[in-house]
Amino acid sequence: MPRKTFEVDVNPEVIKWARETAGWSVEEIAKKLKTSVKNYENLEAGIKKPTFRQLEILAKYFKRPLSALLLPKPPDELPISSYFRILPTSESEISKELRLAIRKAKYYQSISRELMEGLGISIEPEIKKFTLENNPREVAKRERENLGISLHEQFNWKSGYEAFNNWRNAIESKNILVFQFKFPLTDARGFSLINEKPYVIVINSEDNIYARIFTLLHEYAHLILGISEIYVEGKIYESEIERWCNVFASEFLIPEEALIKDDDFLNLIKYKPLSDELLENLSKKFKVSKKAILTRLRTLNYINSYEYEEKVELLEKEMKSRGKKKRVIVKPYKRCFNEKGRTFISTVLESKESGIITTQDAIEYLSIKLDHLRELEKLL
Repeated sequence: MPRKTFEVDVNPEVIKWARETAGWSVEEIAKKLKTSVKNYENLEAGIKKPTFRQLEILAKYFKRPLSALLLPKPPDELPISSYFRILPTSESEISKELRLAIRKAKYYQSISRELMEGLGISIEPEIKKFTLENNPREVAKRERENLGISLHEQFNWKSGYEAFNNWRNAIESKNILVFQFKFPLTDARGFSLINEKPYVIVINSEDNIYARIFTLLHEYAHLILGISEIYVEGKIYESEIERWCNVFASEFLIPEEALIKDDDFLNLIKYKPLSDELLENLSKKFKVSKKAILTRLRTLNYINSYEYEEKVELLEKEMKSRGKKKRVIVKPYKRCFNEKGRTFISTVLESKESGIITTQDAIEYLSIKLDHLRELEKLL
């Protein structure tokens, strides 16, 4: 039996706002509604009212709560371009997935700010600011010492995931939120938000775990510079800022002083062509990608541009030949932890215990069920 529905009186400008901010064209959304472009244009022009069922469909594809489409007028939201000094493409070409990731990051940032202030916790990042005039290698040495993780610890982590979690915890201890969201790698490897506090770093969860580690430190460099950009590796537009952040991340994760004393490195330089086995050993030891090792060798002039490009090309072919990675089913509370991080979750749970928010609020902010909330509390 067909589902009964009825027309709803809405502000057509709100519908248009929701569509444009989600990155949908009129043609695309008309197809999802199974109606003509003309009929959909009539909805946004106010000539025709949407049915309740159509509003449900629009809310689903625009990734907005249904209540947002019933607002009396479009909310005052800054354009995406206002959050980043440089965009890798025009704002109109940013994918739906990346738009959603930016919106989620801003939403969680605003929740954190409100709850931290309610708990009497400072929202100020505990970092020192630098400029492009500062030597990124020297800054990396200082910041590494400041975070208090030794090379011995780094070498003894058992996997890239353990390494990522430790670096993430160290950075979050500086009053910085680190989230992991899924969006196309061709769009970005990560980005950061510094327009408001607390500062936020977002990492692409689709990326290789070793690459995520590099992105995390690359974005941390953006925070200490006080400049936000969307990080897309290898783009022609790469700026002086991106180069500074890359040098910082390289020195931070693969300190030159440690590298040149390493036995695998010494053998790698001694025996040409570059050995895949030794390259693999260095990658596992420093918990970075093989490409990061190659880039480090190139920037330190231990290999020439031909050797670098040849090896990188082989690595990229190898990655493509592997195809898409298998999807692993992750328990909801672990997925929440991976996505939102210890600092955000702890802030929400502490606010619940302090009576600032209800259990229902906590469930909504963390996007999990009550049973999963209990498991999440155990995990922490």
